[in-house]
Amino acid sequence: MKPSPPGAARFNLPLPGSRWYRALPTRLTLTYGLLVAAALVLVSALTVQLTHAYLTGELDRDLLRTIRSFDEGPARRIRWEEQLFLEARAWLAAHPAAPGEVIAVRTNQGLVLTNAGGFSLREVPGARNLLDARAPQWRILDGPAGRVRAAAVPMMLEGHQIGTLVVAASKTRLRIILSALQWRIATASSIGLLLAITVGYSAVRRSLRPLTRMVRQIASIQASGDLSQRVGPMGVEDEVGQLASAFDRMLARLQDVFRVQRQFLSDASHQLRTPLAVVRGHLELLQQQKLTTAQAQRALGIATTGLDDMAKVVQDLLLLAQLDEGIPLQRRAVDVDLILREAVLRALPPSARAATIDAQPGLVALGDPDRLVQVLSNLITNSVQHGGSGVAITLGASQDGTHVTITVSDTGPGIPPDELPHIFERFYRGAQARRHSGGVGLGLPIAASLVQAMDGEISAHSSGGQGTTFTIVLPAIPEGSGSQHRSAAIETPPAANLRKV
Repeated sequence: MKPSPPGAARFNLPLPGSRWYRALPTRLTLTYGLLVAAALVLVSALTVQLTHAYLTGELDRDLLRTIRSFDEGPARRIRWEEQLFLEARAWLAAHPAAPGEVIAVRTNQGLVLTNAGGFSLREVPGARNLLDARAPQWRILDGPAGRVRAAAVPMMLEGHQIGTLVVAASKTRLRIILSALQWRIATASSIGLLLAITVGYSAVRRSLRPLTRMVRQIASIQASGDLSQRVGPMGVEDEVGQLASAFDRMLARLQDVFRVQRQFLSDASHQLRTPLAVVRGHLELLQQQKLTTAQAQRALGIATTGLDDMAKVVQDLLLLAQLDEGIPLQRRAVDVDLILREAVLRALPPSARAATIDAQPGLVALGDPDRLVQVLSNLITNSVQHGGSGVAITLGASQDGTHVTITVSDTGPGIPPDELPHIFERFYRGAQARRHSGGVGLGLPIAASLVQAMDGEISAHSSGGQGTTFTIVLPAIPEGSGSQHRSAAIETPPAANLRKV
């Protein structure tokens, strides 16, 4: 840091980029102060201008009253030209000029009678032109003590000008009044502005106090990294309170995302660790080159199966990631009955019992036919894996207003009540699934994500020992409006495992 030169001033004046200037209460108060100052300047200027116009008008009206007084008095009594001198002198003697005014009467004999109320008309440049005026006129002249407002009126007798009446008034008093008014307005405005800034700053700080507390709490959360903390309610439900509530909701969402991400990474690494270990072990056996051909073939088959399992897990994870990013699915009319039949053909093994399909004829839903078949096939496969080859499966479809409801029911052992809320969670596997299934717990989460991507809903209902029913609700298309767009992906086959009721 360079030392200050000798004699340099050492004022700790905050610069515009300093923290003091960047503080929100300061910036809001400065903005508020500038607006108040601008309003005061505008009002002051308007007040001075209106006052000036009013005082100028009053000055002109005073001059007109003087002219009218002369016109209604001596001017009416004049019968010959020489009488003007006598009548004017008498009138001027009886009507003294007000302070700051001058009254002058010129006659054709060259005489000028004056009644001065503070200054002489001779001191005003251009006054002679007014005395010789041939027509009524208003003038503003520069006098020795300031500007002078003057009016000249020619006096006529039988069409002949016999003289001129000149009335003038100094604008010095008007200027003094305006100067005093401006000074008082400036003083009152300064006091008012200072008071407004003080009160405004206090009000802004009081209003932003919850925001300051919110900033401290956010900084504490950021420093600790604990997303379970919350900003909490701010008291009054104003914009700051709404911001705090929105931030708490965002923290809760981030906490859930990070929790799911950690669980996702943990489960994915766990699911991939076993097939990787199997593949590595059998490849090491092959490296030893002491195996018979049959043993080598068996080791290669197990390794290939492990690689297929890993590929399946990676493919499912990729699909879930794409669905999380909002990948668009097809949205067209699909024939629900054909979709149900296709799903049964794909998922039901020949050794299983025939599936029963109970669907209203002509049902058309809005969705992706391939993905809907994938979802239904997954649910049927899930029923067979947990219920065995003897399980009875029933597929149903009906329309309720603007929605089509598809159900997949089985007569298997059902899902325990404590496991039912978690079946759509990724990598979740219940006790029965861990005993009878080789899956990794991604089938139902994928089905739920696909249904959600088609603007639908999926739910499950199960009673212990009485089977399970999965319900899918999709947007419906009115009967007949989508017949020309119905999916023709399959033809109704003579299926051995289909039974229509």
